[in-house]
Amino acid sequence: RAEVASGWGNGARVLVVPVVNIEVFTPGCGGPAIQPHLQSVPELANKGWRDYGNRRGLQRLSHMFKELGIPATAVINSEAAQLDYVAKALKSSGWELGAHGLNNSSGNAKMTRAEEEAHFKRCLDDLQGSLGARPATWLTPGFSVTERTPEIAAKSGVKAFLDFVDDDVPYDIVHSESGARTLCLPYCMETNDFSLVLTKNFDARQYAQAIEDHVRQLAKEPGEKVVCLGMHTFVAGTPARVLALSEAFGRLKACPEVR
Repeated sequence: RAEVASGWGNGARVLVVPVVNIEVFTPGCGGPAIQPHLQSVPELANKGWRDYGNRRGLQRLSHMFKELGIPATAVINSEAAQLDYVAKALKSSGWELGAHGLNNSSGNAKMTRAEEEAHFKRCLDDLQGSLGARPATWLTPGFSVTERTPEIAAKSGVKAFLDFVDDDVPYDIVHSESGARTLCLPYCMETNDFSLVLTKNFDARQYAQAIEDHVRQLAKEPGEKVVCLGMHTFVAGTPARVLALSEAFGRLKACPEVR
C-alpha cells in the first residue's frame, strides 16, 4: 500500500462518488430478495423486483443525477449490458462505465489463475462490445475474490479498484512483481443501500439521512476523504428512495466542502 499525495480532492474536503451497481442473476440461483420467504422455482416476485431495477430504477437514478448535475459511476455485469434497455440507458447516462464481472451469481473465489484471467478478459471485452468503451474501473461481484484479483485486475488494464472497504481515503496498491500501481477507492459499507435498507431495514428517509449524516461528519474532519456510495438499481432506484436521495444530495451540493 502507498498513500496518495494530499491535494487529490482539488479543494474539496469530501469527494462523493455514487457507484450504481447494474446486476443480473443466473436463473434458479436466487439473489437479493425483498420477500425472502418466496422461494418458488421459477422465481417470480423477487426476480421481478430485481428486474424492475434495471427496467425502471436505472433510468430513475440516471435522471436524478442528471438533474442534480452529479457525476456517477456504474459498475456493470457484462451480461446485464447485453440487455438493450440497459445498454441504452447507460450510454445516455453520462456516467463513468465500470465493470462488475459477468453476473452476480458467479464470483472469482474458487477460480484458478487462468480462469480468473479469462473471466476478466471476457467481462471487459463484452462490456466494450456492448457499450463502446473498455472499462477501467472494477468491482468484483459479491466481494468474491482471490488473493490474485488485484494483480490480475491491474494486468487487465483496470486503473481504479473498488474491492477494498477499509478507509476513508484513496490509496495505491503497488504490485510487487511489476511495480504497477492500482488506485483503490474504498467502497463504503456503512452507506451501502444493502447495508442500510436490506440489513438494517431503514425506510427511504432514514436511508438518505444516514448518507447525508455520514458525509457531513467527514466534512467536519481534517484532511480529504472519499465516499463511494454503493447503490443498486432495485434498492436505491425505487420512487420513494430516489425522492429522498434527491433531497439529501441537493442539500449536500450546497456544502462548499463537499463535491
